[in-house]
Amino acid sequence: MGIRYRRLVLSLAAVAAAVGVAACGSSNSSGGSSSSSSSSSSSSSSSSSGGTIAIATPAKTNDYGWNAQGYTGAQQAASADGMTVKLIQNIGYDKTDAVLRQLALAKPTLLIAHASGYDTSAQRIAQQYKVPTITYDIPTEKSPGTLSNITTSSQQGAYLAGILAAEMTKTNKIGVIISASDTNWYEMTGGYAAGAHSVKPGLPIVFGQIGSASYDDAAGGKRVATSVIASGADVIFTMGDDASFGYLQAIGTAHPGHKVWMIGDIGDMTPIDTGHVFLSSVLWNFTGVYKQALADIKNHTFGTHGYNLTLANGGISLLKTKYIPASTWSKIQTAQQGIISGSVKVPDTTTAGAAKQVLKG
Repeated sequence: MGIRYRRLVLSLAAVAAAVGVAACGSSNSSGGSSSSSSSSSSSSSSSSSGGTIAIATPAKTNDYGWNAQGYTGAQQAASADGMTVKLIQNIGYDKTDAVLRQLALAKPTLLIAHASGYDTSAQRIAQQYKVPTITYDIPTEKSPGTLSNITTSSQQGAYLAGILAAEMTKTNKIGVIISASDTNWYEMTGGYAAGAHSVKPGLPIVFGQIGSASYDDAAGGKRVATSVIASGADVIFTMGDDASFGYLQAIGTAHPGHKVWMIGDIGDMTPIDTGHVFLSSVLWNFTGVYKQALADIKNHTFGTHGYNLTLANGGISLLKTKYIPASTWSKIQTAQQGIISGSVKVPDTTTAGAAKQVLKG
């Protein structure tokens, strides 16, 4: 699903907010969002007394996306190491320092500041309390023993999503919608377009954007998805955080005279897909990097390097659902192996302009 991925919104040239069709075809690690909620709640999952992973999330962890994936990764990594998870969720961005300080004072084994918008606070808290802390998106943020970061190569999964869309379309027009001017969304837009055009060169791709920072705008997601559907796109790759609920509603209730499919990002919305339209998702799995971070803490190498989610390490993957034909899945698997081996090159479109060029085909 669209992410509750909470990246820092970068000042890049915004892609047009209106839906458009690029010539000859139609936003890490990262889709992100910016929650206005300031309420918080905390909980913990018990294991043994072998240590604690503390995690702070900007929104609730039942979002089928960014927050849910982060918390699930922490739970799985903790369980594998006989540890406890301490969660404070739904904190927004107006009290980041206070929450991270509260968690750091308890001296967890690992502190996860689960939003790139927390980077500045995380760096300060890590240095002040000497607690191994991990945050997102800025590779230069490292400090031996105290600070590291996670980035993503999510464009690799988006490339596979593009192949899927090109194989599944019946109208020979597909779509992509982003909720904000976000580096991760641009990267996945470019990867998706490249994957689709590897199957059908020149395939038209309808592009839509809700706004410059409309991660949680479900109503906007529904509005833009409805417009993209009206333009004839029948497979739509969507990125957005809470905007994803709007995408799902629009696509699940659409009746344009043909089937319309949704491809999500970060999480799996299948459990709430009452319209049977959730074709797949570019999943982000944090479990592996959290496990590696714990191992690095034990080996005294934490903070000497960053972590990246990729197809090769399982941090990025394309969700397989019952709606995907076996022959199509076989083509996707072949492409995945090519990406991992390096024989298939995926563009890394970190700006709006770069993404728009790939959309053109």
